[in-house]
Amino acid sequence: MRLIRLTAEYITRIVTGESTLPARQLDSSALALGSFDGVHLGHQDLIRQVREAAENHSLAASCLFTFRRHPRIVLRPDQDPFLLTTWREKLSVLTGAGLDVIVAADFCPALGTLGYREFVTKFLVGFLGMKHFVAGYDVHLGADRGGNAETLRTLGGELGYTLAVHPALCEAGQTISSSAIRGFLAAGDLAGATRMLGRPYALWGEVSPGDGRGRTIGYPTANITPLFSYKLLPAPGVYAVKIQIPGDAADAGGKNGILARVTESLPEVDRNGDLLSTAPSQWVVFGGMLNFGTVPTFHSDGLPAPRVEGHIFEFDGDLRGRTVKVEWIKKLRDERKFDGVAQLVEQLQADEQEARQSLGMG
Repeated sequence: MRLIRLTAEYITRIVTGESTLPARQLDSSALALGSFDGVHLGHQDLIRQVREAAENHSLAASCLFTFRRHPRIVLRPDQDPFLLTTWREKLSVLTGAGLDVIVAADFCPALGTLGYREFVTKFLVGFLGMKHFVAGYDVHLGADRGGNAETLRTLGGELGYTLAVHPALCEAGQTISSSAIRGFLAAGDLAGATRMLGRPYALWGEVSPGDGRGRTIGYPTANITPLFSYKLLPAPGVYAVKIQIPGDAADAGGKNGILARVTESLPEVDRNGDLLSTAPSQWVVFGGMLNFGTVPTFHSDGLPAPRVEGHIFEFDGDLRGRTVKVEWIKKLRDERKFDGVAQLVEQLQADEQEARQSLGMG
C-alpha cells in the first residue's frame, strides 16, 4: 500500500496558486473520498466497492482520499471530543483494507474554500487519475457542499469519470453511520457500537501515575489518558474491557490473565507522538474492568473531569508511561458513590465476576 501525504501548507499553496500539483501520480484509479471516522461496516463496504471497481474496470489502482485532520477539528476547534478513530487508529484499520493507495490530506481552511469542480479537476482527476468515483449515499463536497450526486455525475461526463453512489448500509433497521455509533457510545450501548463498527470500540492511551488507592483495597488501577484529546469516550460508568499492553511489560507483570498475544500495526508512542519502543509491536491482551467517571466515593464533590481507571485481571506489573489499548466490551453499571470502602470492595468483587463472565473468563 502506498501512502501519499498532502500537508496543510502544501494544499494552501496549491489553492492560492503559489504552487502546482506534480504530475499525475496514478495512471488510472477507482476512488472514494471522505473522513471515514470509525471505518465502520458502511465504510468497509464502500472500500470493497472501490477495490472491485478498480478490478472490474481494469484500472491501475484502488484509492482512498481521506483526512489526517478531521475537518470538524479545523473548523470548530472548541467542540467536545467526537472522534471515533484518531488518525493513527484509522490508518491502522485502513492498512489492512486491501487498498493500493491512501491519500492522507490535512484539511485546512484554504481547502474549505475550494469549489467542488476545481477540487475534483485538480486533485482527483488531474493528480490521482480518477476514472471511477464511488461516493457515499449522502455525498457533498467542496465549498458550500456543491458537489452532490447530480453535479458530480454531470462533471464526470465532462472530465471522463463514472460515478457510483453507494447506498446506505443498515443494521437492525438503522443506517450505519458515525453519528449513530456516537449515539450508542453516549448511551453506553457497546453492543450497538460493536455491531456497526464490526469490532469493539477502542481507546489508545498513556498510563499515568494515580492516587495509588486501588492497590490498598486489592484493585490496583492504571490511569489511562487518551493519546488525542478529541477522542470520544463512552458514557461514564463501569465496563468490562480488554486491555492490550506491550509484550515486555506483560512478561514482567504476570501471565495468568492473558487472553491473547497479538501483533499490532501501531507503534508504541506517547501523547506527543514520540517513539517509546523500537521493538516489534508485540502486544498482550488481558481481561479487565474499567471505571470512567469522577470517583465520587473518594472525592466528595467528584473530580473536575472524569478519568479512565482500568484494573487488569491477574497483572501486577508497572505500566506508568507506557501505551495501552482498551477495548470496551460491555457496560456493567453506572458509577455511584458508596458509603465506605467495604461497600465499594463488595461491589467491585461483583463487578469482577460479571466482567469475567462477559469476557468468557469464567
